[in-house]
Amino acid sequence: MQVEREQENNAKKALQSANMLFPHEKWEIVEEGIFISKNRMPRSAEQVNILEKELQQARILAARGSTIYLLPENLNPKEKNKKYPDAVVNGYVMEFKTISGSLRQVEVRYREARKKAAYIFMKINSHLSRHDFTRKLSGYIKRKGFSGGVILAHFSCNNEFYQWTEEELTVQESLLTKSTQEKAKNHVF
Repeated sequence: MQVEREQENNAKKALQSANMLFPHEKWEIVEEGIFISKNRMPRSAEQVNILEKELQQARILAARGSTIYLLPENLNPKEKNKKYPDAVVNGYVMEFKTISGSLRQVEVRYREARKKAAYIFMKINSHLSRHDFTRKLSGYIKRKGFSGGVILAHFSCNNEFYQWTEEELTVQESLLTKSTQEKAKNHVF
């Protein structure tokens, strides 16, 4: 009952945030818990590929009880190179990234994502361990002095889901115990 109430509350927060960011936008339902901006519809093969990756990530979050609004890519033709974050998830503006290669990609993708949003969802499609991932990300966050952000990570190879704040990742890796994994399991995101 409490989970259902939290999901309903998250759905309301997601809609309010999406409408506040894009008040004149029309939203279409893709599937349960996932909505897309009419202006987000792909216009090229590359955009189709990007959208499919974002939908894969949205499905992971929707399966966990989240409500996702996939935001328009760019509404202003004069700002061709300006990119918006990918989504609103439970009321939080979020950037999605997929890592399918080496450990080096963790830092590169995080840097790209952090330019757009403080909340980041990273889908790990390679065989990176949680330890290697957090160690690499922690070092980068410490060097850049980031704080206030939240990282969601889904490791496809073992179907594990984690959630950390940037502050949690800047502490020693040994302090990141199973409690953070339990927190992610019990939190609707």
